[in-house]
Amino acid sequence: MKATVDSNAIAQIHAMRGPIAAVHTPFDASGRFDPGVVPAYAEHLRSAGIAAVYVCGSTGESLSLTTAERRSILETWAETAAGSIRIIAHVGSNALPESEELARHAHAVGVDAISAMNPTFGRARDVEGLVDHHARIAAAGEGRPYLVYEIAAFGGVSFPASEVIECAVSRIPGLAGLKFTSNDPIQLQLAVALAETHGLRIFFGADENLLAGLVAGCSAAIGSTYGYAAEPAHAVFRAFAERDLRAARIAQRRIARLVVPLHRHGVLRTGRALLETVGVPIGAPRSPEKRLEPEALAAVLEEIKSLDIPGLVPGSDLPEGRP
Repeated sequence: MKATVDSNAIAQIHAMRGPIAAVHTPFDASGRFDPGVVPAYAEHLRSAGIAAVYVCGSTGESLSLTTAERRSILETWAETAAGSIRIIAHVGSNALPESEELARHAHAVGVDAISAMNPTFGRARDVEGLVDHHARIAAAGEGRPYLVYEIAAFGGVSFPASEVIECAVSRIPGLAGLKFTSNDPIQLQLAVALAETHGLRIFFGADENLLAGLVAGCSAAIGSTYGYAAEPAHAVFRAFAERDLRAARIAQRRIARLVVPLHRHGVLRTGRALLETVGVPIGAPRSPEKRLEPEALAAVLEEIKSLDIPGLVPGSDLPEGRP
């Protein structure tokens, strides 16, 4: 299971800062992947100051995609990014052989890192079993920097993040850290402390609590709202860096208020509708999910208009990037 770890690649992951967009998968009217949307999508993200993307994660509807589709999606992003946007490829699947195949493919494509969520079917009986599952995926990626994607809300087996890190540091080749999508403040603190000890990174994944992640010690975040509402996230990062906690709290509250209607109407379909509102024709989500109804979208836009998020207020301009 040994693999050569690229220390320069690990260093590049450690250098990532700010918001990273968990990107949606574009679908055409027939529900098939539409590669023609990706160039405009990437340009939108560049203009919003987004320098990295997380491809085919939960936001990208990975578990509803075929292996061939996921390969095609990643190749399209890699060709489009052309070095201007860093790529973290999610390769997790309930089928371990499929994850291994996708990890080998991601390595061949030349992504900056690979990542996988815990299986949502089947049950590891102890943390060692779960970590060994991730280790096999990482080994297939031939030492490419690897992030364990911790998202207990998806219903799969989960162990405390701190226990996963303690076990993973000696077992997962190329381990670079965790994508921590949880609102457990105790595990966040313990995970960050262990990451600092072992030279890892914790990428915070709960947009509505971004500031808490920064206070705990995270310096990068992966989230879906950053794809269509990056400006308040940049404001949180900027104010925190300037030690202006009042401004950071105000910016964070804007993200929290944005997330409220997402939870009410469905994060996936509402996010896709907001992405279309800012000019990216992403299409409807994959069945059995449904497109957000026009009346619901209108209500969401009315609810969030006071947040003054560029592109989501009638007559507003899209934001210029602010790293």
